[in-house]
Amino acid sequence: MRILDVSPMGVNPPRRGSAVRTHNLLRHLSARHEVRQFSLAWDEPPPLRPRLDELRVEPTYSELRFHHPVAGAANRIGMHAWVNAPVLSGAALGLTRPTALDRLLRWADVVLVEFPWQFEYCRRRTDAPCVLASHNVEAVKFRSWAVPAGAALTRAPWVRHIERVESRAARSADLVLAVSGDEAAKYVARYGVDPARVVEIPNGADTDRYAPVDADAKRAAKRRLGLPERPTAIYAASVIPPNRSGARWVRRLAAASGAFTFLAVGAGAHTHGGSPNLVATGQVEDMRPYLDAADVALCPIEHGAGTKIKLLEYMASGLPAVAFAPAVGGLAARDGTELLVADASVADLLAAIERLVDDPALAARTGQAARELVVRRYDWRQIARRLDEALMSIGVAGVETPGPAPA
Repeated sequence: MRILDVSPMGVNPPRRGSAVRTHNLLRHLSARHEVRQFSLAWDEPPPLRPRLDELRVEPTYSELRFHHPVAGAANRIGMHAWVNAPVLSGAALGLTRPTALDRLLRWADVVLVEFPWQFEYCRRRTDAPCVLASHNVEAVKFRSWAVPAGAALTRAPWVRHIERVESRAARSADLVLAVSGDEAAKYVARYGVDPARVVEIPNGADTDRYAPVDADAKRAAKRRLGLPERPTAIYAASVIPPNRSGARWVRRLAAASGAFTFLAVGAGAHTHGGSPNLVATGQVEDMRPYLDAADVALCPIEHGAGTKIKLLEYMASGLPAVAFAPAVGGLAARDGTELLVADASVADLLAAIERLVDDPALAARTGQAARELVVRRYDWRQIARRLDEALMSIGVAGVETPGPAPA
C-alpha cells in the first residue's frame, strides 16, 4: 500500500509530541508499506526561492520537506500567535500549490492528513481515501490553551477559525483517528461524525528506547550531567502554552523546597533563572540521559486536550510520576497504582514527590506498574498495527504492489 502523510511542519527528527506520534506511527507502518511524507518547512531566515528536500527516515519511509517563502510566512503567523501552531498551513498550500504534493496525491492509495488545517486542500485533489490524523479535538484544545496564553482579546477569532476548519475536515474524512475514547466521543457529539468512521489510535511510547535503569546507572547518569546526589524530579516540555505553564509550577516547587533537584528539560521548560536547585537545560537532542538521572517525573499540566506523550515516556522509563488530573485524561493510568495524581497546588505536588522519595518501595511499585501498562497498551508497535488494520478497512486492501514514489 502507498501511504502519503501530509504534515503542516517538519517531523524528523521529532521534537514535539505531535511529531513523536507521527514519526513512530509512520516508521512502523513503513515495515509493510511504502510511506511518503510531505511537510512544510518553517525556515528562519525564510528561503529566497522554493526547494524540496528529501530525508530518508527508513528504507521505505521518506519525508519530503517543502521550503517556500510564502508558505513559511503563512505558517509563521500562527506560530508567532498565542496558538503557537501552524493553523494557517492550509492557506500556505493554497497560495503555493506545490506540484510535488499533487504528484504524491495521485500516487497515494491512502492519504493521512496530520491535523485539520490542510485537510480540505488535499481532499479536493485526490480520489484516494483521506484520513484526518487527529492529535486532539483542536477546538477544545485551543479554548483551553487560551487561558495560560492570556489570549482574552484574540481568543474568539482564532477559535472560530479553528472550529470551522476542524468541522469541515472531520465531516468529510473517510476516517478520523482519535487519541482516546473520550476524544472519539467528542468528534461524534461535537461534529456529528458517524461513530463507525472514528477509530481510537492512542498515543504511545517507544518501549525499547525508553526503559528503566538500575540504581548504579542512575547514579552514573547524575554524575555525567553534573547533578548532585539528592533526589531529582524531571519535567519535560516543548514550547506550547500549557507546557510553559507547567514550567512555572516547577519554578514554584524549586523555590518552595531545597530537598530536591528540579530538572527542567526542553525548549518549553526553560525557566529563565530561579532557585539554585532548579536546572533548566533548554532544548536537548536526547531525553534519555535526563530520564536516566531522574527519580520522579512531573506532569503539572492543567490545560489542553488529547493525551500526554511525555507522561507515557516517563512511565515507559519506569519512573514514578506525579501529574495533575487533566494530564491523565484519556489514559488507563490509575491514581495510586501507575502514578500519583496531585491537586493543582505547590503543597500537594510537594507532598506527592515526598511520598515517593520517602517510600522507595512505593516508588518502585508505581514505576514498575507504569512500565507494565505502557508495554501492554501503549507501545507504538501495537498501536501502528491497529492503524494498519484501520487503513485496510477503508477499502485499500486490494491495491497493487507499490510502485516508485514520484520525484
